[in-house]
Amino acid sequence: MNSVIKRCMLISTAFVLLFVLKNDGHTARELNVLLHQDSIVHLWIQPKTRDMVANVYLCPITAGATPNVETELAEQRHVAECTQYSTNLWYDFYEINGVDKAGEYMLKWTDSTKPSLIYVYEQKTVLQEGIRILFINDEAKLPNLEGSYHFRAPFGWNSDPAGFNRSKDGLFHLFYQHYPHAVQWSTMFWGHAVSKDLINWIHLPIFMMPPNLLHLDFENGHFTGSTLNLPNGEFGVFWTQRITDFPRGTITEFPWREVQQYVSTKNLIRPDWTTKKTIVEGFPTDVPPLGKSFHDPVVFFGPEGYYYMTIGGERKDGSAGVVLLYRNKNKSADQLDHDWEYQGVVYEDNRFELRLCECPMLVAMGDPLDRNTKWVLSYVSDKGSYPVLGKDAEGRERMNALIVGHFDGHTFEKLFEQQMDFVGGSFAYQGFHDQQSGRSFTIGWICDIGWIGDNTGDANFDGRGGVTSMTLPKEFVLKDDHLIVRPLPELAQLRQSKQSHQIRKGQKYHLEKGHAELLFQFKWSNDDDGSAEEKFVLDLTPTHLKHGKLEFIIDNNGIELKRTWVKTNKRLVVYNVKPTKIHVFIDLDTVEYFADNGRWSGAVRVPNASQENRIGTVELKSTPLVLEQSSLWYLKYGSHKSARLQPNGIPFAMNAETSSFKQDEA
Repeated sequence: MNSVIKRCMLISTAFVLLFVLKNDGHTARELNVLLHQDSIVHLWIQPKTRDMVANVYLCPITAGATPNVETELAEQRHVAECTQYSTNLWYDFYEINGVDKAGEYMLKWTDSTKPSLIYVYEQKTVLQEGIRILFINDEAKLPNLEGSYHFRAPFGWNSDPAGFNRSKDGLFHLFYQHYPHAVQWSTMFWGHAVSKDLINWIHLPIFMMPPNLLHLDFENGHFTGSTLNLPNGEFGVFWTQRITDFPRGTITEFPWREVQQYVSTKNLIRPDWTTKKTIVEGFPTDVPPLGKSFHDPVVFFGPEGYYYMTIGGERKDGSAGVVLLYRNKNKSADQLDHDWEYQGVVYEDNRFELRLCECPMLVAMGDPLDRNTKWVLSYVSDKGSYPVLGKDAEGRERMNALIVGHFDGHTFEKLFEQQMDFVGGSFAYQGFHDQQSGRSFTIGWICDIGWIGDNTGDANFDGRGGVTSMTLPKEFVLKDDHLIVRPLPELAQLRQSKQSHQIRKGQKYHLEKGHAELLFQFKWSNDDDGSAEEKFVLDLTPTHLKHGKLEFIIDNNGIELKRTWVKTNKRLVVYNVKPTKIHVFIDLDTVEYFADNGRWSGAVRVPNASQENRIGTVELKSTPLVLEQSSLWYLKYGSHKSARLQPNGIPFAMNAETSSFKQDEA
């Protein structure tokens, strides 16, 4: 493991029956927990100041016994000591496991200790029950978004999906970039969750933690990668490690380099660090030369039975972003920790001052061994290491391209192209072709970075109250000359009832809980004399934004989305289209739009959202002459499992039934 991880005697715990947080004002803070033999406690601490030492103790509690200071001191075990204060963003990690007998224990820390995060889980049942969160520091607590059905980390910051896959037992796994100690971007960890249906998620222990190099370079961390099924049922994990070669402040243009690394999992829960290897040491020599940005490896099975890897990159002169292709010499998934060979640039893009292709992936739309199978190439257009952020003709940044074509293992032949999100609010998608169901799934990140949200005008990576999440799970479906990226039909399980409410034009519908699903289907008039009402206008009004609303408009010009609280020159628009079906999902902090089953889609953040500050009303302002369907379903949902502090440690039951996946026709 990383040198920062100090291993103390590990405490076994099953679940917490009693949770008590105490503070006598000058000595310690305490947690009472019931520990069993199959449990593990994870905690992160730091000294409050540079001249202090952080200490944590574990003491058994005898039922019915009168508290006795001398007895406590005699029986307590010193389980964690942190002597180095690196930065307010870094906490040392301790794993506690192993008690003499099951029972109630007291976990306490000295007044000089600042804990950041404490949770407990059981090794045998963690995939079913997840973690129980015992303590979260104030900096990492999210606003009250209980009931949100979009996936997000239970604490701190989350960003790109970093490994989206399905294990042999049928569980979907989502790894993601994560910073657990504050609601802001920082050195990257990997979070982890599992689901039976891609809708109800169970939060698992943090999967990977970076070494403590914050004193050298705050951008150190385990960055986005991917996972692949191994023959033994485990995952092979691939990621980019940013390595700092020079202390921060050294005069050098690039104080870091990026390498691609591999490790296999252990029980699908944690890395088996004995298998860790660097598989690609540096970016290849190419003409024109490549720049130093060289990250986001996605490994997949493909033509001729080989395994391939795409990596995002850039031209050194800033002239274009590139997608690099590697192939492994071996045809066995358990030999992918070596023998990767560079195949060349499989795609290059220089439009709109694009500098870097990030998060590239190739997803098969059928049997990857079939020469007739079409593939989807996806990547994010980014600025790379340059000061100019490329914008498209409408002023939108970080657009996520979707290109459908043929891939033969060497070259990618483009057939047609479209955008994943015409708003530009979601990107960094990961996807895979699921052999178990025959379907191709994808999920992305909906962020609130200043240059995209324009809610504050400043471009930074603050979470703005924790409002970062993943998109709804989606499915790629090919339809003749276009690709639809539709929300999963299984999302219908969230409806409170099968019977919908009819939406009437001009009437406001109040969302008591802030969640709803809307569906409109209509025909456009062929009347050219201007007498027919040829416009669709849907207004969504937040409860907390004065004079602010979301306007979704379809007219003779095309589709447009307006956020009236935003002052910007960009236009969120698709020209010269007239979809006949609109599908809208409203959540506490997010709205996702799908036109014609996902031929065009967009995601929007509601700024400063919570249970109290959210979309409050829905109103259909205008509609084409022939309205065939206008339906509203209120949605039911609780928290994702282990998503909130659990004062009694008992796992929360799922509030929505799970479903299994079957082959499904569009």
